[in-house]
Amino acid sequence: MKYYLSIGSNINAEVNLLLAIERLQKLLNNIEYSSIHKTKAEGFKGDDFLNLVLSGDCELSFSHLEKSLKEIEDQSGRNRNAPKFSSRTLDIDIVLQIDDDEILFESDEIEKYSFVSEPLKEII
Repeated sequence: MKYYLSIGSNINAEVNLLLAIERLQKLLNNIEYSSIHKTKAEGFKGDDFLNLVLSGDCELSFSHLEKSLKEIEDQSGRNRNAPKFSSRTLDIDIVLQIDDDEILFESDEIEKYSFVSEPLKEII
């Protein structure tokens, strides 16, 4: 199974992106990642975000991988009580799940946000 993950941060962003990549290297094989894209905060006033898309192979189910991603976010100090549109230490979302060239999941974030679609184009 191949997963594509959108990763973003605007709190201690460089450190938190490195943390995410380091942890994801333990979960995924054959990792590729886009360049880092700097984007303005959307929906609130805050520091710019650093975003990238990372892909890799993994035998975990969608729900098990999603649980592992939440744990990585928590390790960065993510505040789960913060409003939806607010600063983040780390946000990791599954945007594509592909098995044998069949798309099993495709997030609407790909169409909605250039900070997902632009880095995704680099590695897909």
